[in-house]
Amino acid sequence: MRKVLFVFIIFAAILSIGKTVTIEFWTLSLSPTFNDYINAIIKDFEAQNPGVKVKWVDVPYGAVVQKLTAAIAAGKAPDVVNLNTTWVIDFASQRALAPLDEYVTLAEKNRYWDKLWDATVIDGKSYAVPWYASVPVLIYNKELFKKAGLDPTKPPKTWDEVFEYSRKIRVNVGVYGFEPNIIAIDDLILEGIPLVTPDGKKAAFNTPEALEKLKWYQKAFNENLIPRSLGGYREGRELYQSGRLAMYPAGITMLKHIQINSPDIYKVTDVAPHPVGKAGIIKCSLMNLAVPITSKHKDIAVKFALFVASPKWQIEFSNYATVIPSTKKGLDNNPNILKKAKEGDLSAKALLMASRFMDKAADLSAIAIRKIPRDKYAKFRKILQIYWFKAIKGYMTAEEALKQAEKEINDLLSQ
Repeated sequence: MRKVLFVFIIFAAILSIGKTVTIEFWTLSLSPTFNDYINAIIKDFEAQNPGVKVKWVDVPYGAVVQKLTAAIAAGKAPDVVNLNTTWVIDFASQRALAPLDEYVTLAEKNRYWDKLWDATVIDGKSYAVPWYASVPVLIYNKELFKKAGLDPTKPPKTWDEVFEYSRKIRVNVGVYGFEPNIIAIDDLILEGIPLVTPDGKKAAFNTPEALEKLKWYQKAFNENLIPRSLGGYREGRELYQSGRLAMYPAGITMLKHIQINSPDIYKVTDVAPHPVGKAGIIKCSLMNLAVPITSKHKDIAVKFALFVASPKWQIEFSNYATVIPSTKKGLDNNPNILKKAKEGDLSAKALLMASRFMDKAADLSAIAIRKIPRDKYAKFRKILQIYWFKAIKGYMTAEEALKQAEKEINDLLSQ
């Protein structure tokens, strides 16, 4: 019997020699624009890992949740999947993703900014590798600064400075100072204001600090420093491109739109770090790489995820797209970006500058949905937004708005 077992083991070992392991990798709306980049990563990984093949599948961004849910249920999910932070937390809470910790060393974790790695840590377990990030910068019109008597080489660093600059711009030039793109729940987080009590059962945002922030917006609105419709990024872009807005906090991709649609405005445009609130953080949109629980090759899948999100390949990605590495090794290590920034390329300058502030970057969705019950998050966000806007536009006082929002959210949380 032992002889037969020994022969079987040897036979199995012989069969395994030369056997190829194939893992499937899903990205979100990256093909065909980034085909060369993704294929180069895969080729490099396969060369360094003989016997491993990577099958790449690109999925439309809006379809991934439905497709991944169905694939996991059918046992046919990919081994590595690209997800935003909210989706990682949702799938992990349903036990549809594998914890990665046993496959990742401390040194590998330490490649990434702590806030970004921790964005997908739940109950002490890591569920994703942070991949690429997008952060806003302050886009501003140097010519309008000069006309207002402001030094264009000294842009504002805080929101209070943005307010004071905007006053001078309104008085001396007669245009809007800035486009705030108001999202109430983000404002609270950025100012370090708690959303709910530690037990998650009651609202905790009706504080003097929240009242101060809301009144700050009211003053900006009443003094005509911000657009009357509070229209957000799209309206801000139109106003900035037409020279009717001095400061435009927005994503780096907006620079290309301005360059194409309004070259004269682009010529007098510069960029600065995004202003920060009292929490000292900058809003970040983060993409991650997760491993579905159904993967049969979790060790190889995590190895590949770490390879894709390695400093080398993240830094290389900035040559293809306006994204920032989630790694501590940033774009100061990209000679191409350094050269372009030195030559005056605004997008390169913005990328380089944003990369240097990534220690402050935080995915606000991760902060919010950890504190608010997931099934009540959308309503919580909507209630806050409604009363935030009512107060800013003068339909009710800031005190009344916060009190009413608190009451409705307490009712929501008690259900």
